[in-house]
Amino acid sequence: MKSVEELLDRIRAGAPLHGARLDGLDLSGRDLTNLDLSRAKFLRTSLRGARLAGSALSGAHFVECDLRDADLAGCALDGALVLGSNLEGARLAGATLTRAKLSYQRLARADLSGATIVEVEAVGSDWSGARLAGATIEGSRLDLANLAGADLTEARITRASFTRANLRRARLCRARVEAGAFVGADLTGADLDGAELDRAVFVKADLRGARFPKRMHGVVLDEAKLGRPELAGKDLAGTDLTGADLSGLDLTGADLSLCSLRGADLRGASLRGARLERSILSDCDLTGADLRGASLLGCDLSRSILRGVDLSGRDLESVILIEADLEGADLTAARLVRCILDRARLCRANLTRAVLQQALLRGAALEGAVLGKTIFDRVDFTGVDLRAVSFAGLTVHRCAFMDANLERMSLRDCDFMGSDFSKANLRGADFEGSILTQARLREAALDGASLPNVAAKAAYFGGASLRGAKLSRAMLRYATFTRADLDGANLAAADLRDAMLDHAEAGGALFLSARLERADLSHARVEEADFSEADLGGANLHALHDKGARFAGARLLGARRTDVDRLEAEAYTPPRPPR
Repeated sequence: MKSVEELLDRIRAGAPLHGARLDGLDLSGRDLTNLDLSRAKFLRTSLRGARLAGSALSGAHFVECDLRDADLAGCALDGALVLGSNLEGARLAGATLTRAKLSYQRLARADLSGATIVEVEAVGSDWSGARLAGATIEGSRLDLANLAGADLTEARITRASFTRANLRRARLCRARVEAGAFVGADLTGADLDGAELDRAVFVKADLRGARFPKRMHGVVLDEAKLGRPELAGKDLAGTDLTGADLSGLDLTGADLSLCSLRGADLRGASLRGARLERSILSDCDLTGADLRGASLLGCDLSRSILRGVDLSGRDLESVILIEADLEGADLTAARLVRCILDRARLCRANLTRAVLQQALLRGAALEGAVLGKTIFDRVDFTGVDLRAVSFAGLTVHRCAFMDANLERMSLRDCDFMGSDFSKANLRGADFEGSILTQARLREAALDGASLPNVAAKAAYFGGASLRGAKLSRAMLRYATFTRADLDGANLAAADLRDAMLDHAEAGGALFLSARLERADLSHARVEEADFSEADLGGANLHALHDKGARFAGARLLGARRTDVDRLEAEAYTPPRPPR
């Protein structure tokens, strides 16, 4: 078209205009409504205030055009290309812009309410103050765009990218954002009240002063600046808050289940009644945090700081506390079932009436921990130094103390039924009155230990060292002392019926009035031992080394002496096969 008049003539004649070239024309304020201008070319054309409502502009090109205040309501701009043009204040309500190219264009104060913006390239464009209420923004790129003060109320945003975009004071009330990317975006003062955020990414975004919605699921806020948001009672399930500063915040009643809070600062935060099930809180600082009534089932608190935190009465089932600092924490009546506390610091922690079942405390520090009426069941204390802990009178069923250090500890009146002390250091430990039924003390060091009156039926002491140990009146029926060192031990009046003492070293040991019916002492060394008044009826004394042993008043009815044929067979060494 060479002139405006020629264009108007063609419009009046109903001539087709698709693909027309409209270069350099001044069409300001003209009525161009409901025309087919698809694939039309506009070069340096002035369309300021023009009325193009309802026109077909699919595939049209606008290069260096003035479209300020133009009315493009309901226009089809699918595949349109806009370069170096100005659309400030333009009306595009209800327009469709599928796959349109709008990068670095000016759309300030434009009205795109209800518009369809699908797979649009709008990188670096100025949308400040624009109206996008109810718009559909799907798969579009608005990276580096300026949307300061834009109205996105009730907009539907799906898989759109707003990386490093300016959304200061933008209104996203009741908007639905699904899988949107706001990486490094500025959302200071933005209003997200009532919005639904599902899997939206706000990594390194600035959200200081923003109003948060009540529901956010799977949102990523890694390294985001949050300021002091109101999050009490919010639904933040699945949100990624890695490294977030939440210190002193009120998170009362918030749903933080399945969240990642790795490395977050939660000092002094109120988490009363909050849901933290299966959340990751590793490397967090929770000093002074209020966790009363919080649900922590299955969450990971590895390496977190929980000094002095009140966890009394909490159900901590399946909680991971590896290397966590719980010094001085209150765990009164807490339930720690299937917890992992390996290398955790529990110094001076209060575990009064706490229940620990199937928990792991390998290498944990428990100096000064308060254990009044604490119940331990199938707890693993492998490698723990327990010398500064008082276990007296506790129930400790089926626990593992392998390689643990309990030297000189008072373990009186404890119930250690089924526990494993293999290779533990129990030198000088006091077990008087304790229950060791079916306990395993393989190769344990019990030299000088005090075990009078212990109930250790079917306990296993194979290879253990009990030199000088006190086992008087101990109930040791069916116990095993195979290859144990009992030199100088006191087993006076002990019940050793059906016990295995084969190959044991018991030189100088006292068995006065002991019950050894049917006990196996084959190959045992009992030189200088005292069996006075002992009952050895039916005992196996095969190859017994008893030089200097005393048997005054001992009962030996049915005792089996050395079987010469068996002894020869035991000493037999088969010849080497010929080479």
